[in-house]
Amino acid sequence: MEVTQLYARPSSGTLSEGGMRLDVAAELSRPPVALNAFVRDSLAYARVMLALYAVVSGDHRAKPKDHTAYQEWVQQRYLEDLGVEMASRLRQMPGLSDQRDTLKARVTALRKDAQPLEKLLQSADFFASRAKYFKWLWDNDKDAWMVLDPVVSVHPDCVVFEVFSIDESSYGRVTVPMDKLDTLSETVYGTTNVDYSKALANEISRVRDYRPAYLSVGGGGVSVATGAGEHLEKKIDLPPTWVRGFLQVQSAAAFAGIDLTLSASTVAEMLAVLRRRHEDEGPRSLRFVLTPGEKPKIIIEPWNVEIAETESVYDGDYTGDVRIWGRRRLLVLESLMPTADKVTARLLGTGMPSYWTVFQKGHRFDLGLSGWTQNDWSRAARFDLLASTGSVSEGDFAQAASALETRLRLSPEELAANTDLSREAATSALQRLCREGRAMYDLAAGVYRWRQLLPFPVENEEDSDPRLYLARRLVATGGVKWLKPGEEEEETFGLPAESEATTRYRAQVRGGEEKRERKFHVVLDLDADGRARFVSCDCAWHRREKLRKGPCAHILAATVLASQQQVGAGAAQSPSAGSGGGAALRPDRFKGQAFVFTGALTLFTREQAEALVMQGGGKASGSVSRTTTYLVAGDKASSKLTKARELGVSVLTETQFQAMLEDRAQ
Repeated sequence: MEVTQLYARPSSGTLSEGGMRLDVAAELSRPPVALNAFVRDSLAYARVMLALYAVVSGDHRAKPKDHTAYQEWVQQRYLEDLGVEMASRLRQMPGLSDQRDTLKARVTALRKDAQPLEKLLQSADFFASRAKYFKWLWDNDKDAWMVLDPVVSVHPDCVVFEVFSIDESSYGRVTVPMDKLDTLSETVYGTTNVDYSKALANEISRVRDYRPAYLSVGGGGVSVATGAGEHLEKKIDLPPTWVRGFLQVQSAAAFAGIDLTLSASTVAEMLAVLRRRHEDEGPRSLRFVLTPGEKPKIIIEPWNVEIAETESVYDGDYTGDVRIWGRRRLLVLESLMPTADKVTARLLGTGMPSYWTVFQKGHRFDLGLSGWTQNDWSRAARFDLLASTGSVSEGDFAQAASALETRLRLSPEELAANTDLSREAATSALQRLCREGRAMYDLAAGVYRWRQLLPFPVENEEDSDPRLYLARRLVATGGVKWLKPGEEEEETFGLPAESEATTRYRAQVRGGEEKRERKFHVVLDLDADGRARFVSCDCAWHRREKLRKGPCAHILAATVLASQQQVGAGAAQSPSAGSGGGAALRPDRFKGQAFVFTGALTLFTREQAEALVMQGGGKASGSVSRTTTYLVAGDKASSKLTKARELGVSVLTETQFQAMLEDRAQ
C-alpha cells in the first residue's frame, strides 16, 4: 500500500535570541492540527525526542557479515601463486609506462581546453548549492523510503509522539503533559503525521537550559529552510504490518505483567555493560531475579554479570526468573539515564514483550519491545484477541467512535457512563477502534485516546494464521464446551489463585476438528472490561511456548467463542440466566421477531441477551426501526427508547424478557 504524505515544507529549527524554535510540519491531507507553545524543561524534552529519533531510525535485525576484505586477501594470495605470469607482465612494464606518459600529456592539454567551459557551466554558488541539495537529500529523502514519519496527537491534557523502528520490533512514544507547555496561540486538537528528519533532530540536539525550545506544529507558516508555499512530498510504501504493529503493542500493554521500578543508575550500569561487551555465543538475555519484598537483580548473560538494584524493592507476587531478549534495543535509553528521575519496567514474561518508561522532569518516554528482535510486533503475537473478548453492534460501535472523537480520551467506564453501552461493550468498541488504527491505549493513564493513524479507514486484511483458522473451525464444529462451576476438570498448568477482580471461564477444547481428538482444558480470566488477564492451556504448545509466539489454537477458540458470547458462557457465570439460558430454549421461540437491547442490563450482558435471541431463531439488531418487534430497555435507556415509542415498538423490561425465555406469560 503506497501512501503519499504531503507537507507544506520540511520541518526546521531556528535559533533566535529567545531560544530554539522547532517548526514541525504537519501532514496536509489530514484535518488541521495546530500547537504553538513554549516548552518548559526544554532540555528534558529534547533528550526524549532524540531518543524517539533513535527508535524511528533503528534497525537491529541481523545483517550478513561483509566478507569483502577477506575476499581481497584471498585474491592477493592467489596472485602470489602466479609468479611466472606476473614475471612476464613485468617485462612489459617499460612499454606501458611510455604509453601512460603520452596519455598524461594529452589529458593535460584537454583539461587546459576545458577550463573556460567549466567556468561558464559552474557559477560562483554552484558548489554551495550542490552541497545544500545533497545535504537536504541525505537529511530528508534518505529517510523517506525507510522511515515512517511520527504520528503526533494533540490532546487537551498532553501531546503524544509515536514511532516504530525500521525493523518494527521497537515502539517509541514521547508524552509531553500540557502543564509543560505554555501555549502562545489557539490550539487545534487532533492527530497528524509530522516531518521528523535528521536535520530537525540535529537542531533539537542544540537545545540547552539557557536556550529553551518553542514547539510549533501545523501545516502552514514560514520555513527558514525553504521558501513559503513550497511543498515536500514523500511517497512511502506502507508495510501492511504497520497498523497491526500499533494494535499489538497497545493490546499487549493492557495484558497483566510484572511491574518493576528501577533506579536510573541500575539501568545505566546495565547498558554500560552491553555497550562495552559483545557476545559471541548465547544465551543473549537479561535475566531478572525477582523475590517479593527484596530488591531485584539483573543477570547479563552469557557473562553472568550481576547488577543489583540499589533503591527500589520489588513488591509483586511473582517469585522466580524472567528472561528478555533483544536487549541491545534498550541502548536508546542510554542518553536519558544521567538525568532520569525514574525508570519503570513491565515484563509480560520470559521471551515476552516488555515496556520501559523513563521520566524526565515530567516528560515521559515509553519504549515497547517485542519478545525478540526478529519477532516484530505484527508477526506472531495475537494480543489483540486477548485484549477484549466481547462483541459490539455496528450502532454501538459508531456511537463509541463518535464519543471518543469528540472527547479525545475516554476510559471504558467513562464511555459506558456517557452512553447506553455496558462496560464490556464499551471496551470492545474501543479495542475495535484500536484494531482499525483509529485509537490508542495509553498504559500510563489507563485511557483510550483518539488517534487516527492514516487519513483514510484502514482495511482489515484476511488473517492467514493457521491457528486462528483452526480456532474458528473448532468453534464452528462445536469443539468448545464451557465447564460450569463444580464440573470435574484436569489440573491446568500454571493456574494462579482466584482473583476477585476477574471472572474465570473454564473450557474443554477439542484438539482438532475430529470428534475423537484429545480434549484440552483452557482457563480464561476476564476482567470487568472483558480483557484476558490470564490464559492457560494444558496442551504441549502452550506448555512450551506460553504466549511467546502467540496463544495456541485452543486458547484462541475459547477466546473467539467468548467474543461471540455464546449462551454457554453466560450459563456458566450468571445464575440469573439460570433456566432461561442453555439448551432449554426452543429453537423457534423468537422466530420472525427482531429485538433491540438498550441501557445497562443487569440480568444479562448485552451479548448474552443477543445470543439468546439468535439461539431462539430471532434477530438481534443495534438500532430501532419499523421492523423491530421488541425493545428491551435496561437502566439509563436513551435515544433508542424514545425512537421505539415514536414508532410504536413494544418495550420490555429485562424481567419480561426473561419471562419470554422461560415461556411464562408476560
